[in-house]
Amino acid sequence: MLDDAVTAWPDTTAYLDVRLDAYELRLNGEVIARLDGGSAVLLPGTGALRDIEIENAIERSEDWLMPFSKLLSGLELRVRDETRRVRKVMGEQGSFTAEDVEQVFTRVFDAVGYGRAIGRDVLADVVLVRELVHHGRIARVWV
Repeated sequence: MLDDAVTAWPDTTAYLDVRLDAYELRLNGEVIARLDGGSAVLLPGTGALRDIEIENAIERSEDWLMPFSKLLSGLELRVRDETRRVRKVMGEQGSFTAEDVEQVFTRVFDAVGYGRAIGRDVLADVVLVRELVHHGRIARVWV
């Protein structure tokens, strides 16, 4: 009987699948949001990045996640990253607080401001994770 009760509990983890062709957000085994085109939709274009493009990526991320952001409140986010970009930019520690995610975003944003080479895909991933954490009130991120 205990097994039935345990399986009925809601999952306390949301999953973000970072793929070359899309971002997918899952909750309780269901895809609750999919962004076809993935990072190329959040941060289109080529060449040197500008601050305005980052602001636009933030706005696109918010537009995508706001309809379901309340469902994420207090959950943990597990990033399943087939591209390996998120781990590369976030670091090897594996577990991140909201403050850690914000620090990574600030570091990447500053790098763009100083003209350092940052891949558009990497920046789009960081923006999306940051906005999920912020607006979804995610407790912890696992990469």
